[in-house]
Formats: sequence, C-alpha cells, structure tokens
Amino acid sequence: MENTNTKKIAIIKLNGSQRLVVEGANVSVNRMPNQEGETIVAEDLLHGEKVTLKVKDHSKGEKINGLKFKNKVRYLKRYGHRQLLTNLEVVSIGLKSAKVSPKAVEPKKAAEPKKTTKAKKSAKK
Repeated sequence: MENTNTKKIAIIKLNGSQRLVVEGANVSVNRMPNQEGETIVAEDLLHGEKVTLKVKDHSKGEKINGLKFKNKVRYLKRYGHRQLLTNLEVVSIGLKSAKVSPKAVEPKKAAEPKKTTKAKKSAKK
C-alpha cells in the first residue's frame, strides 16, 4: 500500500541561512528587499529542484530585552531589539532546474621561468 500523503521537502538557502521547507508551509526569514506579492525562485540543495516562494508580508520578530550591569559602580544599561522579518509561503517544489554543465577545463601549462637580464654596471674611471 502506497502512502499518497507524502509532501515534498527541500533545503534552500536564503539570505545566507539554510532552511528546511515543506510545500505549502510558511517560513520566516531575515528581512528581504522584495515587495509583498513577489515571487522568489530558489534551488533545492538536496535534489536540484526549483522551489517557488511568495512574499506574504514583512513583520518584526519578538522583543529581546538585554541588560548590561557592573557591580559596585552604579552602571546599568538596558536595551531591546526586534529583528525585521519577511514571511514567505512555499508555493511549489517543482521540476529539476536546468543545470549548466561545467566546461571541460584544460590543465594549465606550467609557468615558464622569467628570464632576467642584469644591466651591466658601467666602470667608473
């Protein structure tokens, strides 16, 4: 009996980080310059298939509160940070992309040693 409920998975690289995505899932990544509604095409690192993503919206992550404290010197600094995020929807994990076959690279010839000529010093009289 075959399982017909299998979903395709892919590992893609976006903004310098790798993500495991499933077809139809939502993914949050660091802010991207793309506008809402734009389509992004990435390549699956496992199988070489095209992965189509759609930009849903831009948002901010959870607030992170930080604290710097030094004992006995009355030093206390508080800070907060909210990461800017882009929410993406995985539209499809499609067919294999056309990969460019590497050209046959000929081995480089060994570099010939440079011939140096020394200028003769003129004899002073």
